[in-house]
Amino acid sequence: MKRYRYIGLLLFAGLVAACQKETAKPVGTGYSTEAILFTTPYTVSKSAAMRNGDFNVGDEIGVLGYSEVIYEANGVRVNASTADWNDKKEFATPDVFYNQKLVYAGNGTLDYTWTGRDAVGNLHPWYNEADADPSVDGEYTYAFFAYYPYADVNEYNYEGTIGERNNSKGTIKLSGKNAKGDPTITYTMPYNKDSNISTRLDWTRVPDFMLACNVNHVHSDGAVPLKFRHMLCAFEFEINNYRTEDVTINSLKFTGEDFYRSFTISGQNTNYATPNDDRYSGFFELITEDLVCPAAEADENGIVNEPTKTFITEDGTSNGVRIDLLFIPGTDNKITAGDCSVTLSINETERPAQNIKDGMKFYPGTKSIFSINIIGDDIVIQVRTQDNWDNGGDSNIYFD
Repeated sequence: MKRYRYIGLLLFAGLVAACQKETAKPVGTGYSTEAILFTTPYTVSKSAAMRNGDFNVGDEIGVLGYSEVIYEANGVRVNASTADWNDKKEFATPDVFYNQKLVYAGNGTLDYTWTGRDAVGNLHPWYNEADADPSVDGEYTYAFFAYYPYADVNEYNYEGTIGERNNSKGTIKLSGKNAKGDPTITYTMPYNKDSNISTRLDWTRVPDFMLACNVNHVHSDGAVPLKFRHMLCAFEFEINNYRTEDVTINSLKFTGEDFYRSFTISGQNTNYATPNDDRYSGFFELITEDLVCPAAEADENGIVNEPTKTFITEDGTSNGVRIDLLFIPGTDNKITAGDCSVTLSINETERPAQNIKDGMKFYPGTKSIFSINIIGDDIVIQVRTQDNWDNGGDSNIYFD
């Protein structure tokens, strides 16, 4: 069936009323016998913290869905349900789903249970346009906004905690059930607002945070694909040993003052607001046991051409999952309003803190690698930024 773009309903409402009598709604449910299904391209299970851009079976997602829009203009009933989302959204509320939980079931599929009227196998049916309103010509358009990880928001302020309450991983706040237009979502880090640089921070408490959007989807398009994008930036750390003897790293800390703690984003926007008065400070301890970095090999002239590379991992082994620190990049493309630095102890000797240059910029969905180069008695830190998380992730913007 042809998809019709909704243009200027307000201008044509009077003409429609004059030329066509409103048809009485027939007896029927207004729903199709087919159900709304969701898919996602993230299909490989890796990190439970979701830092590698892949879903694990059982991961939970929240979704808001919009479709039917009926309002009055100059006393005339207007059904704008077939309209383009950007034309009808000012009248739209989440009539299809409000914070519906989706569960990743593997192989790119997302399951859910819906117990509303005329459920199809515990799933939400599509609207049946002819049954819902025979005066409508064309298919209803749908808009879906999804976020990860899911939060069970309450009915008073629409805010909820990510994860178990006794191990809070931050909060999510959604716009209300009756709010019209693009939904808003506020994400808050799980750290105290009044913390200082001497506060030890637990990096494992910060899950990845992602958003997806699919607007102007119609029934005949089939299952709804949700392509997620990362909203945080990630830092990884590696040790490059240019010495011809083993080096032992006794401690490695990343410290910062006034990190961004929260942000709010609306609907299809690619930018978000980071309030200046919501910050946290502290340090992340990335090594808790001595880490031995093997010696580099010199050529026949005694010159080291390639260092040995040791990644900082969760279990301290060379093949372990790399530690990723996740941060909110502000509108200034910085993660903090204050200083941040790297401090390490080598062979039982504390080295001076290495400050991160003010000129560095960070962006949502990108991963920065901090290379700590040990060259003789010198420590040189270089930072390189990857365009995406890894082969399973994607930093492209999918909000159209």
